[in-house]
Amino acid sequence: MPFAWGLSFAGTDSDHLQEKVLQTINLCRQTQKDEDVWAGKKAELVAEYRLLQSEKEELERRKAKIGERLKIRREQVRQLCRKIKESARVRAQLQSFLESVSAQLAEFIKNDLPFLPEERTDRLARVEEVIEETVGEIVGETRAISGKAAAEKYRVVMEALAIETEYGRTVEVYQDTVFFNGQSVLADILRLGRLSLFCRTPDGKMTGWYDPAAKTWILISSKYRKDINRAMEMARRERTIDMVKLPVGRIDVP
Repeated sequence: MPFAWGLSFAGTDSDHLQEKVLQTINLCRQTQKDEDVWAGKKAELVAEYRLLQSEKEELERRKAKIGERLKIRREQVRQLCRKIKESARVRAQLQSFLESVSAQLAEFIKNDLPFLPEERTDRLARVEEVIEETVGEIVGETRAISGKAAAEKYRVVMEALAIETEYGRTVEVYQDTVFFNGQSVLADILRLGRLSLFCRTPDGKMTGWYDPAAKTWILISSKYRKDINRAMEMARRERTIDMVKLPVGRIDVP
């Protein structure tokens, strides 16, 4: 009887031990599976980390390049703003200068010999019209004109000055109305640069000279008629250049 109990007790311990061993084996197998799964995930995470690290380095390089470009662009914008302000200042000064030149030109024409009055008045009006056209902006308290408008205004003013300058080096004959003692008479007018003006009626009966001091036309002796006729023919290129004797009078200095 005691012997049989001993066998039963030994069998129970063996089963219990075997169960423990199986549990341990299953646990080891599960642990191995979990380790294998983790190893796979770890490899994926490491690969993803390295990819992200590479992308980060690439983004940092791009950021550095963009930063350099941005720095260059900001400097260019700063320089451009400075140039715009300087250009606006120069254009403002140019507007003031052109207005001054226009005023001086008007005063000069007013005090000059009265030749080609309609042509010169129209040109001066055109100059004043162009100068007074709408300006581009305000710089401080000074008007500034746009670049294109500034170039056009400068061109028109300089062209007018060039034409007025050329009058001093040329001679011409044209027709206009002159006044003798308050009476208007159509006459051929000879302009000798800015030195003197002479006139002759189409019938040749009256010849005159413009007195800049008195600012009026006066009749002159008929003895100058021949020389005035010759001078007009030379001005029209109808006669070769030759010497003529004309009463140019004294020079009037304002």
